[in-house]
Amino acid sequence: MSSWPDNFDLRETNEICNQIKIFIKEQLQELKTYDNQRPEDHAYIFPEHAKRVANNVKNTCLHIGLSDLVAENMYWAVLPHDIGKKNLPLELWDKEEKPSGMLKKVRRTHTLLGAQIVQEHLADINHPFKDLMIDIMVNHHEQMDGNGTHGISGNQLSAPVRLTAIIEAYDGWRIWRPHYGERDISPAGVLKRMREEKGAEIFDMKLFEAFSDMKIKESSI
Repeated sequence: MSSWPDNFDLRETNEICNQIKIFIKEQLQELKTYDNQRPEDHAYIFPEHAKRVANNVKNTCLHIGLSDLVAENMYWAVLPHDIGKKNLPLELWDKEEKPSGMLKKVRRTHTLLGAQIVQEHLADINHPFKDLMIDIMVNHHEQMDGNGTHGISGNQLSAPVRLTAIIEAYDGWRIWRPHYGERDISPAGVLKRMREEKGAEIFDMKLFEAFSDMKIKESSI
């Protein structure tokens, strides 16, 4: 999948679309139940993160001139991108220290766990939205240089994945964690870090600049 999803409409009220939306809502509720078992003072709340990322993806799609149809399809496809986290032990999250490479590797298995959940619950569905949802779910931690979770480089990543990877990372870095210290986590500070410290090795910079422009204009309203 290399193009934006305009070959279907999840807003339709047919049985398949309804089943998919019910699945996503149920999975987000389960993620919320899982998240509620974490410490009361934790700042990085998984279902809230999912909704922010989905909204930012939708708004960026509209900002770059994609259709309402694409934006809505992308919104729903991104919402469940982290549902695999609820199949991991709670003690993996909310560490005081910066996560080690091994811990990060274990946490990132949520990408495949999420896809497994989709395949188990929607086994009888053959629909392009399902393919889009799994693509985003599995690959949203990939990098343009191929040094991401599954080692897939940018020329093999779909546009929906490349956009989601940018916005998912932005939202994660906007939430303060103890090992951040005095790091600037304002929108401008995070965008600056993404551009100057990460750049084209990690992100599709054309999509990044479009997202950055959208966030800057949004914050000035």
